Amino acid sequence: MKVKHTNTAMIILAAGESNRMGAIKQNLPWKNTTLLGHVIEQGTASKIDEVFVVVGANAKSVINKISGYDITIIRNGNWQNGMGTSIAYAIQNFYEKSLHFDAVIIALSDQPLIDSKHYNMLIDSIFKNNKTIISTQINNRAGVPAMFASKHFNALSKLDKDYGARKILGSNSEEILSLNIGDNTIDIDTMDTYASLYEKYGKE
Repeated sequence: MKVKHTNTAMIILAAGESNRMGAIKQNLPWKNTTLLGHVIEQGTASKIDEVFVVVGANAKSVINKISGYDITIIRNGNWQNGMGTSIAYAIQNFYEKSLHFDAVIIALSDQPLIDSKHYNMLIDSIFKNNKTIISTQINNRAGVPAMFASKHFNALSKLDKDYGARKILGSNSEEILSLNIGDNTIDIDTMDTYASLYEKYGKE
């Protein structure tokens, strides 16, 4: 029997400078919003209870574009040291504000083909399988978006540098169930990739 989820948070990592893009990647148009806005909309449309967005580089501009969403924004003043610090800042924010979640989904702001159905699959899977981490399979490896049960929060809160959640995934392989969703995991690292995906999927 599937155990109904009770309290799931989502942390969207959006603090990077995206200097290879020549533009603020988070703010690039996607459908009726932006790349980051689209990820927020997919998260809020799912079974996720609360969405947190970690910003850093270009914070003022990024925040301005997402000000209309019902989310919590966390500023990572140490964003130059990588995604790991953004995850740690968010989890530490939970502790500081006495926020209690059964699990957290770590997501990126540049994977626009991942939709609310996939986030729901992560949630459903962690509560009906004897696993504490549900990841997304990328190139035959465990990747993000990934969902972590609360037992991993302490480890997540201590991440640093540019390892993101990979450090936790790599050291807990026996506790991971990885879901394969094909090519929808592609992330946007160049303007060419963005232009190609936008032409196919990103127009209103």
